[in-house]
Amino acid sequence: MSRDLAELVFPEISKSTADYEEAYPRRLDSQRNEKYCVRFAPSPTGFLHIGAIYTALINRLFADQKDGVFILRIEDTDQKRSVPGAVEEIVSAFDLFDIKIDEGAFSSDSSVGEYGPYFQSRRREIYDSFAKELLARGDAYPCFCSAEELEQLRQRQMDEKSVVVGYAEADAICRDMTVEEQIARIERGDDYIIRLRSRGTHDQTRVFKDGLRGELEMPVNNQDIVIIKADGLPTYHFAHSVDDHLMRTSHVIRADEWVSSLPIHVELFEMQGFELPEFIHLSPIMKQEGNSRRKLSKRLDPEAKASYYIEVGYPLAAVKDYLMNIANSNFEDWRQSNPDKGIDEFPFDIYKSSISGALFDFDKLDNIAKKHIGRMTDGEIVAAYSEWLEPALDRDENREARLAMRSWLEGRGEDFARSIPIWHEGRLDVAKWSDIYENYPYLYDAAFSERTVDVPADFEAQKDDIIAVLEAYLDSYLHSDDNSTWFAKVREIATRFNYAAKPKDFKKNPDQYKGSIVHVSSYIRFAIAHALNTPDLHTMIQFMGEEEMRLRVNSMIRILRDL
Repeated sequence: MSRDLAELVFPEISKSTADYEEAYPRRLDSQRNEKYCVRFAPSPTGFLHIGAIYTALINRLFADQKDGVFILRIEDTDQKRSVPGAVEEIVSAFDLFDIKIDEGAFSSDSSVGEYGPYFQSRRREIYDSFAKELLARGDAYPCFCSAEELEQLRQRQMDEKSVVVGYAEADAICRDMTVEEQIARIERGDDYIIRLRSRGTHDQTRVFKDGLRGELEMPVNNQDIVIIKADGLPTYHFAHSVDDHLMRTSHVIRADEWVSSLPIHVELFEMQGFELPEFIHLSPIMKQEGNSRRKLSKRLDPEAKASYYIEVGYPLAAVKDYLMNIANSNFEDWRQSNPDKGIDEFPFDIYKSSISGALFDFDKLDNIAKKHIGRMTDGEIVAAYSEWLEPALDRDENREARLAMRSWLEGRGEDFARSIPIWHEGRLDVAKWSDIYENYPYLYDAAFSERTVDVPADFEAQKDDIIAVLEAYLDSYLHSDDNSTWFAKVREIATRFNYAAKPKDFKKNPDQYKGSIVHVSSYIRFAIAHALNTPDLHTMIQFMGEEEMRLRVNSMIRILRDL
């Protein structure tokens, strides 16, 4: 009679599970050995988390190490939460982070591979076939409980402090309904869903194996979980078991938030006679908050978005290097010895990954990114920075900086390439492309001379001396002077106004001088750059031009006089 029930529920399903086993054969290499296969399976429900990039990267590297296959599968059975364009955003992020897809979705309407469809919403007939088989065997059943009845059940279990929680065991109201009753209710048009008939009880435990954590003793699943929803689509739990089996996934490498679901997933595999993949649960990326740590949150943390790193302009190769530091502790030493090699050449070992959550450390990321940019050629910087300046990214908080730089470039043409050596050679000040305008506005702001500035307190006390020094500097300046001639004139000005020409002389006899040439240089530097720590001043002046330099120094003289 269960076969009659299965035919009633799925009358249009003619293919058997055996047909699909044949259609999706085992993956074998040239030696007829089982081929390694991993997958990344996001839901298209919003922006991509940096943890998702981490998980995808680990899967990609694992496939590379094992000469295996990496699949991008879209788990879109929750149609209400699916966001238009989310698939394209995922694929675009993979492209930007250089995570190659072997099989799967390449856009919302295209895919590549022989084990598709790679969108769960397009595999409904497949899921129905496997659900039909479970129904026919009595391992699944229709449930007619309303939302109100389920809420009443939950409340009763709470009131009674029941050891059985959820739709399970004796509290699974529809579990023991006869097939005749089930058929009669379906034929009269009652609404229903399909549930798995779990074989577990609340007092049972068993050992589950995790590739990183080893043996985990956990309660078995005793919940009669939903496998087919009221809209006819499968739940994630059921769909993924069918997909991983038919796509011949050898290793399920995913975030540790799924550890608690391991008993459900193992039962689904075993009840359907599927060979278990090896489950590997990666530790989460954490954030320090006060004295405690928590997972990076999509809702609370801008840096949780993968797009954040694109928007602020981190070189994505550097972000991947940082993620690899989290993945394998020996990566940092390898990178120091192999600064020019690709990540795919690193002898990655997933079994050396940490099982404790890694704290996301922006100082560490910045350090890695600065070194990465430090190794880039000027031409590579021009190309990468030009890409970051594209208007498509103007929706983020760096929009004003991009607009300012695009405006500057319109007037200065190829000058950006000429400016790079000023801050690039011998300095590691830039970790992300947004730092360029933020750190060096005095090179790129066309209206810099009009900026307001907070003058240092010690400058205000010496403003008459500083004004005299700046006026003397303008009088002596010749744009054709080379660096040594220019500095000799600054030294002469220092001596004229009783500043020691050598810092050590001032240090030995501080009462005999107003200061040293260091102070005089700082007055000129601050007038030109509104900063006391900059790249070589003469080189900067040659780049910005005499007219701009004089505008800024005269502006500072006016500011000092008004104090």
